[in-house]
Amino acid sequence: MVINVAPLLKQPLGTRVDIEVEESPIDPRGDNAGLLDAAIVDIDAKLHATHTNPGAYLEGSADAHVAAQCARCLTPIDTPVHADFAEQYFATVPVDTGVGIVAAPLDAKTVGSDFMVDLTPLLREELILVTPVAPVCRPDCAGLCPVCGDDLNDRPHAHDEPVDRRWTALQELRDKIGKSES
Repeated sequence: MVINVAPLLKQPLGTRVDIEVEESPIDPRGDNAGLLDAAIVDIDAKLHATHTNPGAYLEGSADAHVAAQCARCLTPIDTPVHADFAEQYFATVPVDTGVGIVAAPLDAKTVGSDFMVDLTPLLREELILVTPVAPVCRPDCAGLCPVCGDDLNDRPHAHDEPVDRRWTALQELRDKIGKSES
């Protein structure tokens, strides 16, 4: 979602504007299509933009669902995520004069001469940071059988322990020692 911050920057310092982003499901050809790169399938975000001395300060929260796979059984799941965030955008050109101002810090996010701010990268970054590394479909998920690959949630079972032939000589030695001690 791209917003124009020029009207905000024309207001006195401290002026605050509320912005709402809600899309379910996210349109692959829409303004928020960049969120699909992070497997975000829907979003509901509430932001507050405040006119500050260096530019626009954006803060808010976002709730979304991320399409993922259970880390144990590999079934597709929707993982709900919530992120709170705040980011300062530095204006590189004042709205009223159009003359360049002091350069922003090297790692800062900036408002260009068109005064448009794309919120999609900010929302994507913040939601990626709160997405679980190994989501599970449920806390007691049994996962997949390491021998046959069946889902242990649907069909709990066990296999006989495979015998590694490299250990047979030690097994024979253990059996001999056990017989001699008895």
